[in-house]
Amino acid sequence: MTNKKIKIIHSLITILVALFFVNAGYKKFTSKKMKPLEKTQVVEYIFENDSYEAPVGYNIVMNTFKQSGFLGMIAIFQIIAGILMIVPKTRLFGLLFLLPMIFNIFFMHVFFDNRVDENIETGILLALNILLLLPYSKIIRKVFDEHN
Repeated sequence: MTNKKIKIIHSLITILVALFFVNAGYKKFTSKKMKPLEKTQVVEYIFENDSYEAPVGYNIVMNTFKQSGFLGMIAIFQIIAGILMIVPKTRLFGLLFLLPMIFNIFFMHVFFDNRVDENIETGILLALNILLLLPYSKIIRKVFDEHN
């Protein structure tokens, strides 16, 4: 495969990941899925099952994030990262900006959510983000070398 074809494939995959996160950020603002859990629901579940296990634990965390406005902030950052990834000159910054967010999202699903499909989906996105950063490894390494 030629270098030009690899760059085109890299750009297309990056744009698809970017659009996914712009959409995910937008959905966080428009979704009515999360609604406050009543305290009695949470307490009853914990006592009946002697457990905080997901997805109830995950739902508690996500509801807290939604009610506090934290999820809105993450949505804004996902949209910004997605837009930065679409523009070729800011692509590296967008990928780096997204990396800690998708890392956090992946491990939230691993620790709080027992749905394997969610773990796979977020794991694929994390792996894609890391793979999309590989062509920039010389630039990234150069930044770190200059500061040592």
